[in-house]
Amino acid sequence: MTLSVLNEKIKNGGYDSRFAELYDSVDRARERALVLCREFEKRFGDREGAELFSSPARVELLGNHTDHAGGRALAAAIKEDIMALAAPDKERVALYGEKEVDLILDGKERHEDEQRTSAAFARGMAERFGGGFVGVTNSRIPLGGGLASSAAYALLCAKIADEFHSETKADPMRLALIAADIERYCYGKSCGMLDQIAISYGGTSYISFNTLIPIVKQLNLSFGDYLLYIVNTGETHANKSVLYKGIVDDMTVAANFFGCNMLGQVPPEEFKERGEVLKKRHGERIYRRALHFFDENKRVDFFVRMAGAGKTDLALYSINGSGISSRSNLGNVHLRAVEATTALKDVAAGIRIHGGGFGGAMLCFVKPANKTDFEKINSELFGAASLIPVSLRSAGVCKL
Repeated sequence: MTLSVLNEKIKNGGYDSRFAELYDSVDRARERALVLCREFEKRFGDREGAELFSSPARVELLGNHTDHAGGRALAAAIKEDIMALAAPDKERVALYGEKEVDLILDGKERHEDEQRTSAAFARGMAERFGGGFVGVTNSRIPLGGGLASSAAYALLCAKIADEFHSETKADPMRLALIAADIERYCYGKSCGMLDQIAISYGGTSYISFNTLIPIVKQLNLSFGDYLLYIVNTGETHANKSVLYKGIVDDMTVAANFFGCNMLGQVPPEEFKERGEVLKKRHGERIYRRALHFFDENKRVDFFVRMAGAGKTDLALYSINGSGISSRSNLGNVHLRAVEATTALKDVAAGIRIHGGGFGGAMLCFVKPANKTDFEKINSELFGAASLIPVSLRSAGVCKL
């Protein structure tokens, strides 16, 4: 449809049912979409083929540093997202918003000077799907909480390019695989696939990474009346690639000790039998990181069983156990996160490190009765802006 037709459809409530699925406020979503219409018209005029898109952020519920070692994890899409209005273009990619891109396609998937920029994602997806696009974006994904804003942007570009230039639309796994591939080889950052899968599938995803293509199960878990928050203590996790790689390297050393490529290939009983030998040969740190891996897999499965049965109080043993293990065994918890855990432990029923670690982002489960105290303590410590309420959503990256 043309932009003018799309604009009228939004004004007349034609997208309201879809907005209700994705957002907490239909009115705010509608106004946000209309702002995008105005911005699009200023830049591109009344073009044919205009469509609305949404790519969510994600939370890592459980499974800290298990994905790259062939383990299990639990992640969920949330209502904070990047909304976009885009139209197809044969030779150009232009996306304007917080991340601005304007480039001409030239048939190359890699441009060294574009690494670690948004252009790498946009160009990579356009080249992969065989055509460009123009559009405007509006991101409501807070930075610094480990909510995977880069992966959300990559999946947004993938979905737009797929919608406009593929005869057979990619399924969620293919989109996730492409997004991870572009992040590694065009954007230039080593990554697993937890972020891409959670954003592509939507809902709550139980993921096993112990196969070449991860196995994903969509779950309908109940967290009772618990409120979910991300606490961003202000300590950035950016520029910590060397530290992340250290965990990957140590887990690989442990796996190689058992004759495997990944710890996920090592039978847990074999680790239990020969763990002390691993410690003597390769040291305490590598042993403890391997121990975290095997225990974290158990915590993922326990959480799924308990939350699936509506026993959230019991499920939170896994959340707190994960936080303790990340601090004492994995060693990726920043002092600011320890400070947050200590300060909030009496008003949050569950606290764990969120994302890759080495920054200060925490995931917290809070009872409604403790909401006021939790927010007050957090605000005094880190400022009101550091608190990010989390609402899960069922849809992954999508065209509205």
